[in-house]
Amino acid sequence: MDWLAPERYAAELEAEAGRLGRAATGLNPDAVVPTCPDWTVRDLITHVGSGHRFAAEIIETAGPVEYGRVPAPFDQDAWTAWLLDGARRLTAAVAARGFGAEVWSWHPEHQTAGFWLRRMVHDQVVHRFDADPDGILAPDLAADGIADVLLSFEMFEALRGAGETLQFRATDIPRSWHVTLTATGISWTDGDHPADATVAAPAQQLLLILNRRRPAPAVSGDPALWERWRESSRF
Repeated sequence: MDWLAPERYAAELEAEAGRLGRAATGLNPDAVVPTCPDWTVRDLITHVGSGHRFAAEIIETAGPVEYGRVPAPFDQDAWTAWLLDGARRLTAAVAARGFGAEVWSWHPEHQTAGFWLRRMVHDQVVHRFDADPDGILAPDLAADGIADVLLSFEMFEALRGAGETLQFRATDIPRSWHVTLTATGISWTDGDHPADATVAAPAQQLLLILNRRRPAPAVSGDPALWERWRESSRF
């Protein structure tokens, strides 16, 4: 799958920062986040804002840098501005260095500033749904998020296998992803192909299913393979 345009990622990062900030500002800051039960709402905002600043510093210096947790402001009304500050620092860093410029990342095949911008967009999208479960997302952005999370899963040793296959099919747009579990990790490609297990849902829902925010609908084929995938794909 082709990535979206750099300008789209920059625009979505800022827009999603605003959406997350506004959603979280209306919640009890000390309430547990149901989809991230180890975190409070304040922890959620801290995580996202720290990620912005970590990725920005990597791009500014070409990295790697040590991750530092940056606490969200105590004043909940300042959260949106704080998230926007981090998002804008990140997009400015990408613009200055170049979307395709080489920087350190944890993925050996994607060592670019653009990798970090895309990853932070989709991390923030998922966490926006943690704060606003009833939100909506453009299907093409959801599809790009599915490709991005599969890219991340390439590094998961727990997803190694012996040729088992899964199909993830969007039902509202013509997009599908075919995944094979191999001895060295997963391989995947766009397209609809026969598979041992198939999960089909609208793109937004499928993105949230793959990020463990929603249960899967009925699985076609081998449900045990899907459960193995689900249990092994924890960030």
